Amino acid sequence: MQNAFEDNYFSNRSSCLAFTNLTAQNGWVRTKSSYYAQAAASLFSSSDYYSLDGDLNLNGNTFTNYALSMYGEYGITNNITLIGNIPILKINQFDVTEPALGIGDIRIGAKYKLLAQIPTTLALETEIPTGDGILFTDSKSPNALGIIEQINLPTSDGEWNFLVTLATSMSSSNGKTFGSLFGTINLRTESFSHQYKSGAEIGHYLFDRLWLIGKLQINGTLSDSPNKAVSFLYGEGTTYTAFGATAIYQLNEQLGLVFSYFDYEDFLLKRKNIYDGATFSIGVSIEK
Repeated sequence: MQNAFEDNYFSNRSSCLAFTNLTAQNGWVRTKSSYYAQAAASLFSSSDYYSLDGDLNLNGNTFTNYALSMYGEYGITNNITLIGNIPILKINQFDVTEPALGIGDIRIGAKYKLLAQIPTTLALETEIPTGDGILFTDSKSPNALGIIEQINLPTSDGEWNFLVTLATSMSSSNGKTFGSLFGTINLRTESFSHQYKSGAEIGHYLFDRLWLIGKLQINGTLSDSPNKAVSFLYGEGTTYTAFGATAIYQLNEQLGLVFSYFDYEDFLLKRKNIYDGATFSIGVSIEK
C-alpha cells in the first residue's frame, strides 16, 4: 500500500497483486505494521532439456520438481518493508531416481521507497544456502553391472546470493489497472557466474474480487564462460525468456486464492541449461 494512493482502490489491493511470484519486483512498500503472507505449492515436470549451448535434448529423462514455499512482508516503517521467502520443502526427482527432499535456500531482505509520486523501490536481499549443494538419491533400478547408481539432486545450490532490485509501478486513475517494471542484479559466490533479470507485468481488475495479471521476464548471465562441471540445478549459465499469468480471487478483505502459470520461450533470450516446461502453482494469501 502507498501513502500517495491511500484513497485509491488499487492501493488497497497492491500487496496481493505484487507478490504472486514471491519476489520484490514492484514499486510499492507496505505501511507501518501492516503485513502480507502467502503459502504456495507448485509443480514442474519436463523431459525437454536445453544444454549450455542452447541445443534441445529430447532423449533425456523426465525431471520433476514439487515445492512448498512461504513468503512474507512486514512494514517496519512507511518507507521500509522487510521481505522473506522460505522454500520449506523441495522435492527433486528424475523418472529413473528416487526423490530427493530438502529445504530450499532462504531469501531475506528489505526494500526502501525511493519515490512516492511514481512508486519506485530499491530492494536489497540475500539468499542463504541451506545445504552444501550435495544431496544424493538412488536410481530406481540397478545398471548393467547390477549397481544402484546415485545422482546429485540438491535442493540448495550451496552458495550465497546478493541481489539488488530496482522496480517501479503505476496504476490507473480508477485503480483497476496496474503495471510494473524491474531489473535485478544477482551477485553469486563459490565462483558461480553473476546473473541479471528484468521484466514487466500488467494486471487488470476484471470484476468483483478477480484480478488477472500477465508477466514477462528474462534471465541472463554476466559471464561468457560458465562452469560446465555442474548440473542445471545450480543455475550456472542458465538463460531464458519466461512468460506467465496469475489469477487472484479475493475471498474477503484479508484472504485470497492465487493461481499461477509460468513457462519459457526463446524470443528475447535463448533457453540454456534448463528444463523447459510449465510450472503450475496454487496459493493462499492473508494480509492486514
